[in-house]
Amino acid sequence: MALAEARDQPLVTVVTSTFDSSVVLKCARRTLQNQDFDNFEAWIVGDACSDDSEEVVKSFEDERFFWTNLPENSGSQSIPNNEGIRRARGRYIAYLGHDDLWMPWHLSGLVAHLEKTGADMVHSLAALIGRNGARSAYGPPPDGKTYRHNHIAVSSTMHRRDSVDRSGYWREASEISLQVDDDFVRRGVKAGNRIEYCPQLSVIKFPSAEWKLYSRNSDYPQVPYLEELLHHTDCLHKRMLTEMATEVAKHKFADITFKQAFKSRFSGLARCIIRAYGRERWPLGPILVILFQRIRQKVRKARGLKN
Repeated sequence: MALAEARDQPLVTVVTSTFDSSVVLKCARRTLQNQDFDNFEAWIVGDACSDDSEEVVKSFEDERFFWTNLPENSGSQSIPNNEGIRRARGRYIAYLGHDDLWMPWHLSGLVAHLEKTGADMVHSLAALIGRNGARSAYGPPPDGKTYRHNHIAVSSTMHRRDSVDRSGYWREASEISLQVDDDFVRRGVKAGNRIEYCPQLSVIKFPSAEWKLYSRNSDYPQVPYLEELLHHTDCLHKRMLTEMATEVAKHKFADITFKQAFKSRFSGLARCIIRAYGRERWPLGPILVILFQRIRQKVRKARGLKN
């Protein structure tokens, strides 16, 4: 499809929330340009950015890319994502984290699966990259579990624009007791939206706390991964799959200490009680919000962000 036609009537709107991270934003945008699907528009929404992110977006000279910068920092992706959704012209919404990378087949695979299944949201497999390579992945829920209790990497998702009318927009991080992406997905399930898994590895994620991506001392692993992705795509894909399979094999029969087993059982029991009672019911709701906000502040510090 010609780019002019895609600009006039994009099928997909890609939303990216960003804050003062122009180095990794440049890498993420490059993988968007590298897609084998071109019928999209991209809204990059700055959360009151003060760096050169706007110049980076303009440097691509791609008429499908749009930039806007919010006047006040909200501290999470929720408000920027909502702004992107409001500006979206596409029938489908996809999210590309500013520090994540997409394989070339990401958008084409999700669009095909969304139209094939008729689901409200689809998602692919996302590889989680640690210091020693791909160590795990975010994917479908385990057998017997549902998407109400399963984490999906937001960069691996695509949903119908009108599904937000049923589930609501993203909620602010300061108001809830779990991660904003988990809250968004779970409210969608509760509202009746159907989620389907698209069996493809198409997202590369880098835990910002581990890599200190908001710190000037970060190694910015996206840069070498982008180089390999652009020039040796199949080799990178095979290597990540092998690394994840190796990690599964190493831990499948690992010895579990009594302390670890007790902690796992206790945590599982606590989650069951919370689900049965209701995460947002008084007085549990306010208590969980306070506890989660404390954890959130620690994570922000680890990522190199100010509290």
